[in-house]
Amino acid sequence: MTAPAPPRTPPSLRHVALPVALSLAALAAWLLWPRSLPPEPPLPRPTAPSTPTALPLSPPPSRPAPPPPSAVADVPAAAVAAAAPLASDASAPRVVLRGPWGDGPGQFGRRAASEGSPEAPNSLAIDASGDVAVLDQVNRRVQRFRDGRFVGSLPLPNEAAQDLATASDGRVAVLDRLGDPSLTLFDAAGRPSRTVPLVGGPISEGGAVTGLFAASDGLYVEREHRELVRLTDARGEPDPSRTTLWGRPGRDGATLLRASIADRPRGMVTVSAAARATGAMDWSRTVTLDGAILHLVLLDGDRHGRVYLGAVAGRELGGAITEPRTLVVRFDRAGVPVATLRLPAPPEADELFRPLAIDDEGHVFALSPGADGLSLVEYSFPD
Repeated sequence: MTAPAPPRTPPSLRHVALPVALSLAALAAWLLWPRSLPPEPPLPRPTAPSTPTALPLSPPPSRPAPPPPSAVADVPAAAVAAAAPLASDASAPRVVLRGPWGDGPGQFGRRAASEGSPEAPNSLAIDASGDVAVLDQVNRRVQRFRDGRFVGSLPLPNEAAQDLATASDGRVAVLDRLGDPSLTLFDAAGRPSRTVPLVGGPISEGGAVTGLFAASDGLYVEREHRELVRLTDARGEPDPSRTTLWGRPGRDGATLLRASIADRPRGMVTVSAAARATGAMDWSRTVTLDGAILHLVLLDGDRHGRVYLGAVAGRELGGAITEPRTLVVRFDRAGVPVATLRLPAPPEADELFRPLAIDDEGHVFALSPGADGLSLVEYSFPD
């Protein structure tokens, strides 16, 4: 016995259901398609970068103030070296003062050394009024002179002092780098008023100090011929923050200076000047001197903004420098070397820490030890 067959759909209903289902699916797809969304714009094509706009030479008033001079970066050697003008003899050298060797007023101490060079006064300083201070460390004193006449002395605690500086109010500061590394201040009456230790902040040891300088805002010491570290403010109070300057302050109060030997055998020295108020570099120039360089002995600026570089140079022979002479180059305010003085050869017997100084007008003063005593000679650039 066979099972009955399932009922069959009438042909008319099957042929109607399939087209209706397809029509409903097409209608649903048409209704769901996002016809209202606009097509996405095409991606922009890459273009070449535009030419950069040059920065202004100075920031507009709305911008922040420029960084202080201590933030100025090191200056590379200038790309163009300038030859120093031909050296000329100083016009009318003048002996400002002369004193015999001894320990009396107006005399200077000298000590013969069993080993090495004899010791004589190490340094000098010229203040704004033209008074002269000479560091007579052998006699443990600073001697002061006005118009070539002795006016007084300041007692020192030991014989180790090597440099000094005079402030505009008549105070004197004396630097001891190696004995008791410190700065001793004297008031305008010549009395010791304060002692400030050298070590602290950027200064790790007294031997790293390479000079002492007075500025309108205090006393600074130079660290390894680079930045200056402030030890006291204008009142003589210690500066706990040890503020730094990028270079040496010029006598115009507006310029900071640096110098370095770029090529010793070829006599090339790079001198740079920056504006203290803004930290902007004024100029940097490499100058070629007449002879191989033994060492630099002067870097300062007068009150007119002119800069002075002093160096001992000579002939290089077998690794040694012979026939030494002292050359002093004057740069104008734009950094152009305009004149050079050829001074007498420095004394070979005595070692001097600061043998040259300038005054506000740019006259050059030189300590000149001799057999019978010490002279201070003033040299002027020819007009």
